[in-house]
Amino acid sequence: MEEKIIEQEKPKTPKEEIAEYKPFVFKGDGKEFFRIWIVNIALTILTLGIYSAWAKVRTNRYFYANTYLNESNFEYNAKPQRILVGRVIVVGLYGLFLLFFQYLGMYDVAIGIFVIALLAMPWLVRQAISFKLRNTSYRNIPFRYAGKTSSFYYLFLVNGLLPLIIIMAISAFIPIPFLSLILFFIFFGYVYIKFKELTITNSYYGNARFRFLGVKEEVYGIYFKIMGWMILFMAGISTFIGLLALLVSIIGGESSEVLTQFASQPDANIENVPDTFWATITPILTLLVYLPIIFLQKGLSDGYFSNFVRNNTLLQNAKLKGDINPLKLAWISATNVMALIFSLGLLYPWTKVRYIKYKLEHTYFKCSDYDQFKSLGYEEGSTIGEETLDFFDIDIGL
Repeated sequence: MEEKIIEQEKPKTPKEEIAEYKPFVFKGDGKEFFRIWIVNIALTILTLGIYSAWAKVRTNRYFYANTYLNESNFEYNAKPQRILVGRVIVVGLYGLFLLFFQYLGMYDVAIGIFVIALLAMPWLVRQAISFKLRNTSYRNIPFRYAGKTSSFYYLFLVNGLLPLIIIMAISAFIPIPFLSLILFFIFFGYVYIKFKELTITNSYYGNARFRFLGVKEEVYGIYFKIMGWMILFMAGISTFIGLLALLVSIIGGESSEVLTQFASQPDANIENVPDTFWATITPILTLLVYLPIIFLQKGLSDGYFSNFVRNNTLLQNAKLKGDINPLKLAWISATNVMALIFSLGLLYPWTKVRYIKYKLEHTYFKCSDYDQFKSLGYEEGSTIGEETLDFFDIDIGL
């Protein structure tokens, strides 16, 4: 009797695993988008902002149409007229708040408007998610969102506001160093997971449902990684600034005297500092300290959390995967903002395409049968939620 030898399957390397996935491909370029962008700006100015709704649709349609997966591109189907209505309502409410608060001094009315807006925020977030999904389609099959408004209020009140109040109370009565920082660290990781579960597991592509499998322990690990890298970045930048200050002190006598004065007298009156010194040092500090740190942190966080979400998201039995290099994305983010400053904003189309292209082309999808997804039709809905979040620059995307 012959013995059958069963060969054990060798574990796959990361490269072999990624080879089984199809990458997202972005086919747009900065020059092409520049033409759309410059026309959008001109028409928005000429129409006193009215064209901004059409500008948003044109921009989204360009980026969606140039994003491909398995040789098929995505589509953005929102109507600019609907966006304009939502935008007018949002800007109008914000204008009323400023009118009563800043110009008429009717603080009770202004506070009332603010409280109403705050209470409406969970509903607005839900509407924004729903609007973006139902106006996105792939292979003529739209995405949709089935999350309930009550779930967002539960997240906001029970998982968000209540723990926040408890943390503040504990920190007030128990004066332990760094206790509040530790509690906030735990709190934000927990809320982040709950928010992703609520948004992703209630999202659908046609008849297929997304699932999110991430756990908060991994979020805490990401926080530690980001903090570690930021400490190294800040140490490096501080060393560079120190060397720059030393160089300035050697070359410029006036700057040398100022630096020596402040080193020995940290409480010196700022009025005694020569204007030429501040005129020279302020732009340098802004460019070499604040902006690099802010945008390095932004790219670093985006890279880690984008990978985390993609690697823990399923569409039915199909898998998403991200292999974004957080350090490279941090570099792209920091150099993008420098390019914007030195080009006076004219390189914005190039920076936007560069950032999105890198993220997309390091995102993958593994699916054996694309025909398994069936359309359930298109839905209509409110745009106010999305316009509110866009107006205040709140990003809730994956």
